[in-house]
Amino acid sequence: MIAEIFHSGESVSASVSLPGSKSICNRVLIIHALGKLTSSINNISEANDTAELQAALNSHADEINAGEGGTTLRFLLAYFCLTGRSVVLTASEPMKKRPVANLVDALCQLGASIEYLEEAGKLPVRITPSELKGNSIIVDGSISSQFISALMLIGPYVKGGITIHITGEILSLPYIQMTQNVMNYFGASVSFEDATVRIEEGNYANREITIEPDWSAASYWYEIAALGNNSEIRLSGLRKDSLQGDSILSEMMKQLGVTTTFEESGALIQKQSSFNIPSYFIHDFIGCPDLGPAVAAVCAGLNITADLTGLKNFRLKESDRASSLQRELYNMNVKTDFCGGSKFKLYSGSGIRKYNRPVKTYNDHRIAMTFACLALKTGSVTIEDSEVVKKSYPGFYSDLERAGFRVEFR
Repeated sequence: MIAEIFHSGESVSASVSLPGSKSICNRVLIIHALGKLTSSINNISEANDTAELQAALNSHADEINAGEGGTTLRFLLAYFCLTGRSVVLTASEPMKKRPVANLVDALCQLGASIEYLEEAGKLPVRITPSELKGNSIIVDGSISSQFISALMLIGPYVKGGITIHITGEILSLPYIQMTQNVMNYFGASVSFEDATVRIEEGNYANREITIEPDWSAASYWYEIAALGNNSEIRLSGLRKDSLQGDSILSEMMKQLGVTTTFEESGALIQKQSSFNIPSYFIHDFIGCPDLGPAVAAVCAGLNITADLTGLKNFRLKESDRASSLQRELYNMNVKTDFCGGSKFKLYSGSGIRKYNRPVKTYNDHRIAMTFACLALKTGSVTIEDSEVVKKSYPGFYSDLERAGFRVEFR
């Protein structure tokens, strides 16, 4: 489905209820399944990734499809090693291309029985019943924090607990810290010090939780605020004391003209009326790579030269985000480079221009939402395969309409 997004001016006034954080929600769902908990989970994410995880956890089938979610498939891979069931785990074709060997190797060191059914190191795999016993395992932190989180979540139910030694550069440290905090909230004993995570054998305990709004989803509203003039947007429930590393967005966006005031009901974000656009913007995204696309679009829309660093896994997301952004920004008259495998560079020039053909999304929800917001600068943007936003933010286009954008589907 193609979506055409229109906006006639350069200011936005809106109140938005963001979706629940799927990162937190997916961790809570695994914890509930492992502990057979019955306590309430409020504000469950409506993201497709979360729905697919819930369906998999509730399924009694011999073959489980993890769908499109990286977190979903990695968490399920570890989870099914503890169920005492024989299960074939697969995923969508793009996700089957993502390597899982590091996680499989670590699980096998704990005693898991996992067999590759097609290509070594990738899904599908067959998991057969085995007893997991405590061990000290080594995991490369530069590959995926999701591997580490998957191992952490099952840790209390591994006989003797587990110790994880993380080597290399940890690319997404806030997500590991999020896992630790959520586990401790539900009664697990988890310590994380000097790149070593220790999880004691134990149980998760019932405790009600309300999932906080998604800071990654907030990035598109910060993008809109930054690109507009005198914009004022209220984001309900958004908290400064968040479990999410992406909450750094509120500080980061001060440099691009957007202030954040935290109120009892959430966050008020406003474009500074007297803001002087910087000629050069630099930020390290090593702990918050999902913010990269929206911030890149802000720099493109404001015609700022920028170095967005710490993006080593940018090519390994739902799409090759470096390439996706480069191609579509080039079509809008913005020159970029991806340097050294971790730096996305934007160059100021004659300014962003309307592109009269659909923006390709490359099956990437963040590319779709990032470019949709640029309608504020170009007057209109056409998004190909627009429904891909359901992966994380199903109500995105409805929220745009409530904020004064016009959205037409065909």
